[in-house]
Amino acid sequence: NDLIDWIADRDGLLIAAWTPQVMAALNWEAPFAEALAGELHAAMLTTMLRGGSESNFFDLVTHINIGFGAGVERLLAERFFRVSLKLARAAARAQRDQQARAVLPFKYGIVVGDARTDPTHLPLSKVILPWDHSFWMRWQPPLGMDCRCATNNMTHSQMKRSGRTLTTDAELSLIESQLRDSWPTEFLMLLDFRRREGPL
Repeated sequence: NDLIDWIADRDGLLIAAWTPQVMAALNWEAPFAEALAGELHAAMLTTMLRGGSESNFFDLVTHINIGFGAGVERLLAERFFRVSLKLARAAARAQRDQQARAVLPFKYGIVVGDARTDPTHLPLSKVILPWDHSFWMRWQPPLGMDCRCATNNMTHSQMKRSGRTLTTDAELSLIESQLRDSWPTEFLMLLDFRRREGPL
């Protein structure tokens, strides 16, 4: 339900963010691209409300029939679905972090580290900080549309058993100089999982 609410509540922001992506992918003018972004959003919301899967979403998109061939349409739809869902999941995760802050006060970065990983995301794996540290308001993953980084939380005792210590200010300064966030400007308003609400 949290994912559905996030997708539904941000319809205008999602459509505005995806319009330039559609324009670039299909070489369309803005009004047509905006209309298609709206159709993709509606199809995604319908799919989620029905408890459907990504393949159900593709079935709905097929009926839109934008006329560029199944391959182009599927790639665009796949990207829309996966990236939008990634943002919704990040927002839901941030909410859970806040609710569990008393029990799991520390957060650390997780990086896949394979050939598909953006090398500017690798320094995130060296970070372990309190969940409410300002670092996470700047660098809470995902760090871009194709980012697969994540975070995990831990208790005091888990951190002690792991042998890890909090990242120092000097280490953090170096790490931040190496990290890069690659979200297109239009998506910045959707990174609300980096903004905490309510008392800490």
